[in-house]
Amino acid sequence: MASVILVVHSYVRWLVLLAGLFALVRAISGVASARPYAGIDKRSALLFTIAIDTQFLIGLALYGMSPITRGAMQNMGAAMADAHTRFFVAEHPVFMVLALALAHVGSVLTKRAELDRAKFVRSAVCFAAATGFVLAGIPWWRLGGG
Repeated sequence: MASVILVVHSYVRWLVLLAGLFALVRAISGVASARPYAGIDKRSALLFTIAIDTQFLIGLALYGMSPITRGAMQNMGAAMADAHTRFFVAEHPVFMVLALALAHVGSVLTKRAELDRAKFVRSAVCFAAATGFVLAGIPWWRLGGG
């Protein structure tokens, strides 16, 4: 079961990245062009937060049943000494929780802004940071292996 969830988690990461980049491009283009904040801008932010929420829930399930995590919990000292194990047990979850939080903070701050420019700036900053954390938290060395 963990292997199926890992495959799903691996594919959904691309949806998260595409949604994050789409929301970020919409925000940056809004700042640059001084256009009004439109429905598609709201939907791009919503798509990003839905995608990252979904990925987070899949990741939580995987974290609970992963052989890597289960093995690490048996000897956390050894797990932290191994760079790959430490990445999956500690670093990856921290990056992704930060990305999740920033995506939601960006959505909330954007909704609260009154001026269109402020909406675009807030979403650009938060979505850029969230997407950066997602990129930093992806195990790039394992792209071929799931």
